[in-house]
Amino acid sequence: MATLQTFDDVLALLHGDLETFRYPVLDLAERHGERYRADAVFILRKLEEFLAGYGETLEGALELYRRYVESVLEERQQPPRREEGPAVDTLLEDPGFQRSYLHTLTLSTLLNRSRYELFLDYRRSLEENCRRGISILEIGAGNCLDAAYACTFGRVVAFERNEQSRLWHRLLGLEGSVDLRIGLYGFDDPPVFDLVVMIELMEHLQDPAGFLRGASRVLKDGGFAYLTFALRMPQIDHLQDFTSIEECRALVAENGFALVREHCLIDTYQDFDEEERWALAQDSRHAAIWCCLCRKRTAPTDGWLDQFNEEDGPTWISG
Repeated sequence: MATLQTFDDVLALLHGDLETFRYPVLDLAERHGERYRADAVFILRKLEEFLAGYGETLEGALELYRRYVESVLEERQQPPRREEGPAVDTLLEDPGFQRSYLHTLTLSTLLNRSRYELFLDYRRSLEENCRRGISILEIGAGNCLDAAYACTFGRVVAFERNEQSRLWHRLLGLEGSVDLRIGLYGFDDPPVFDLVVMIELMEHLQDPAGFLRGASRVLKDGGFAYLTFALRMPQIDHLQDFTSIEECRALVAENGFALVREHCLIDTYQDFDEEERWALAQDSRHAAIWCCLCRKRTAPTDGWLDQFNEEDGPTWISG
């Protein structure tokens, strides 16, 4: 049975060595109000249920997350280090690592400002640009929280390598609305999707350009992709070290997409106005996340050119 009932119960967890997380939690609650408080209670209750399935506790997961945050901060003070080939594959297939990754992903959504703002930016992008009844492909479903939101817009097919994501899928009640498939996606479908989602994935890929081209192939004309890129965040399982927003914009543009909107997040608990945020995202001393919504770029045809020359111009497929 879940022990978390209210936001005060969430705060009660954050004592002793975990008190360091009270500031970002209280700050996010002040900034985003009831929306954040409700998200915090819901997500932590589901995490508690997930942990119980493995005989673990929220307190234990929070302590592991605290140690993870400390280790990341230490690692970023050192020269970039990355394992290659079989070492990473072995790590990614380890059940203990897979479970810890899901714990970290879930807790960071609530305890790290930039990750919660990414959580909100994805939702805002869909709300402002996507109609209901669309077909959605998500690659890298993780704890299925993003898929749970996306399925309110239409049918979701989600791919994930982590077998333990099945439990999150079940706990969120997604059996009838999200088709979760454990395995790698080969981009071998025809262009049937209206939206492709790749959140916190690009830095984990050997060939991000290939994934972007694949996403373009399986999107309908006028379809969207929502993408995120970690900048200057070396980790053992990050196979790409993106260094600038310009690099990421170029990668997107060179592989079949036109930018619709973008947002940058600074990996810190401090607050910045929009101008400062973009300046820091361009500063090599700061880790950042670049998020973008982009549209599949379709090569012009004679008919399209004729339409373009008409008085009213081209008619885009509604998003």
